[in-house]
Amino acid sequence: MSRHRTLAVQIEGLAIEDGEIPPPKIGMVLDFPLHFTELPAENIDAVTIRAVLIADGHPPIFQYTGEDSPRRWEWSGVLRGDGWEASWRGFHPRSGHVELTGRFYGTLSHQITSRVRGRVTRVQLLSLRYRREPDSHGWAIVPGHRSLREVTESPRFFDTDVFMRDDVYEVDRESGAWIELDLDDVPPHPVRPRFVPGDVSAAGDVLWTVDSGLPIVASIDSEHVATEHVLPGPTGVSRHVWATPGGYWVAGTDGTYRCTTGFEPCRVSDVPVHAGAVVGEILLACSPGGVWWLHTPGADPIAVKAPDEYVNSIAVEGDSFLVLLEARVSDRESSRRLMRVTTAGDVTTGPVLSSIPGPRRQRLFLAGSPLRLFNHGTASTILPDLSLGDEYDLGWEPFHVKQVGTNVCTVAHPSSDASPIGQRPGDCDPTRRYRLLTLLDAATLEPVKSAPIFAIRPAITVDATGTVWIIADGLQSLPEQSMQWPNPLDVAALLDHP
Repeated sequence: MSRHRTLAVQIEGLAIEDGEIPPPKIGMVLDFPLHFTELPAENIDAVTIRAVLIADGHPPIFQYTGEDSPRRWEWSGVLRGDGWEASWRGFHPRSGHVELTGRFYGTLSHQITSRVRGRVTRVQLLSLRYRREPDSHGWAIVPGHRSLREVTESPRFFDTDVFMRDDVYEVDRESGAWIELDLDDVPPHPVRPRFVPGDVSAAGDVLWTVDSGLPIVASIDSEHVATEHVLPGPTGVSRHVWATPGGYWVAGTDGTYRCTTGFEPCRVSDVPVHAGAVVGEILLACSPGGVWWLHTPGADPIAVKAPDEYVNSIAVEGDSFLVLLEARVSDRESSRRLMRVTTAGDVTTGPVLSSIPGPRRQRLFLAGSPLRLFNHGTASTILPDLSLGDEYDLGWEPFHVKQVGTNVCTVAHPSSDASPIGQRPGDCDPTRRYRLLTLLDAATLEPVKSAPIFAIRPAITVDATGTVWIIADGLQSLPEQSMQWPNPLDVAALLDHP
């Protein structure tokens, strides 16, 4: 009998605590994002691998390599080995068959699509040495100090209390897990459901949801009767859907599609779209390159001249669109400004927002009625000249904000001292970290109700009955009672049994 293929991986503590990777336990099957980091051969637990490196075509990043080290260009790609696939970033452009020395990491999935799947055969808790930085309240890892402790299961959270003590200047702390995976002793991959919801939007009593990777849209009426609509587009593309009274728009990197009720979907543009919003039947499609498009059913699109800048957020105000733009000024600074676009294509650009409260690198959001700019726990009014007015303190710090009907939706980490609704959900699985979704009154910003969800930036909409729908572990509706788990709706089952 041939020996099973194995892989040793360092699981970052943050990935376990954040819920990206379940706490590793001997005997369990794990499927998680995998990254390979090149390291000098003298590093403890460094391994030499042979693989095929596929460059991803992305431009290199001028990366910081340390506080006292010069910046260097860094390239990226995907490594494919025997039974595994890992993302890669390195300081020398490579492609094809390679031999690299470094370490595998199980990490958060931000911008990482490569994954590994295997059965855990060994778990060790990883301890690193931390030293208090003399000129700040932070802690830095001391190189060369690394130890492992044999266990059968990793904890869900790692102790940070020692970092709060004033009398400690250097400490060894367990901050992750070192595991060994058997890549062969795993059951077959579970079959993908016929439909996996990726985005959702409602108009009237019809709910529209688009698959996360297939060119399929499902419409669901008030009686939960589902109908499939096939887009003439490629698979493997993430798309957004915007419902309108007469049908829907769908857009993504492969262009824009329109479906009018009673007709087959058709592609109206092959220009990539990375953000959008609708007013009535009109879609504003924000594309890279400095030209956006206003799409109206049965009419030629209208080109909108726009700055070639990042669309941080987009919202609807009356009969016009309000867009928050962000432009890189330097390596560490960016400028933001608001732009109004009417349904006729007229554009008004506001001043640079130089006095935004909160951290400069925090993502900003437009929501509320009247429309406000949300940033790091504050909400600032927007004046007619597109500058900022009075500031309102929410009392907690959401990391995602979105308008949903007459409410504002916020998503934040649950906290007993900063939660807008001071309850905990019943039947809470301690191995999974939920986030707190809260609906606020759009005018007063007072909390209406909260619900625990397993999503960071859920797609969210509201139908004509006032039911709020989200994409979080599938398509779900929020219950009437606060702090109750959402109710799932199996779209695949509805399509299979109309």
